[in-house]
Amino acid sequence: MIYPNLRHLEIFLRLCATESVTRTAHTLNLTQPAVSKAISSLEDVTQIQLFERRKNRLHLTANGIRIRDEAERLLNQVGFFRAEIEALQKSRRGTINILAIPSLGAGAVASAVGDFLISHPEINVHFGISMSRQISEMVAQNRIDVGFIHGSSAHAKIKETFVAETTVHCLMATSHPLSSRPEITATDLSPYPLIGTDVESPPSVQIREAFSKAGLHANVRTEINASLLAAEAVRDKTVALVDPLSVKPCRDLVLIPFSPRIPLSIFILTHRDKTPSLPVAAFCDTARRLIFRTTMKFQPKP
Repeated sequence: MIYPNLRHLEIFLRLCATESVTRTAHTLNLTQPAVSKAISSLEDVTQIQLFERRKNRLHLTANGIRIRDEAERLLNQVGFFRAEIEALQKSRRGTINILAIPSLGAGAVASAVGDFLISHPEINVHFGISMSRQISEMVAQNRIDVGFIHGSSAHAKIKETFVAETTVHCLMATSHPLSSRPEITATDLSPYPLIGTDVESPPSVQIREAFSKAGLHANVRTEINASLLAAEAVRDKTVALVDPLSVKPCRDLVLIPFSPRIPLSIFILTHRDKTPSLPVAAFCDTARRLIFRTTMKFQPKP
């Protein structure tokens, strides 16, 4: 079966509205013979007489009325289809705004941005690092598309997607007396000066609780607001309690798990009431795979 040409249907519907070949040709920027030929072709394809002329005016036949109604429904659906295609095409272009805490931003998320720019060359990415509280607020306010933090944001407007988990590690010089231990406890650390994270951060609270349960006081000499800073601050017998993802491999430093295990859960944040665009969803998938792969080497051995 030969199906009608969509352009011919558009001309047919305009002719139904104007009842004049001349006016139809004028409004569609066509010649009168082109309009007449389109209607003739449509009648040939459908094998239905669409119009009859009465008193020098065109009138739809009974079958023509039925074809008109079906043509209107069909072209409405075609309009929806075109709009959806345009929306999908636009969603492959544009800009994604991303923020991550420093320990994630300097490693796995930055790598994800690099991979994403190769796979999606038409997308621009605005990427930066910030603290968890600021990231949560900006996601909730729709000022960024996606955020990466440790722990729950506890915000009603944010959708949280768990990705993976690491644990707090002890970062120290390879010459440190504890550097050969398979794991390190609060008791082991009690004689040594420590570098800890911001006192308000959840890991810091849990670290202090671990010392308290052992009947000890954590000898925190320095507090930093990002584990990323610790590698440059470690000296001699100083030990930094860090997120292992924040530390680049180095011959002079070693990472050893802290016991008891203090989890650092990684979450992707998006706005709860906003459906992520195709590029945002694709970037989240890329980042999820990279973060998961990176955290695997820090999982406890069976």
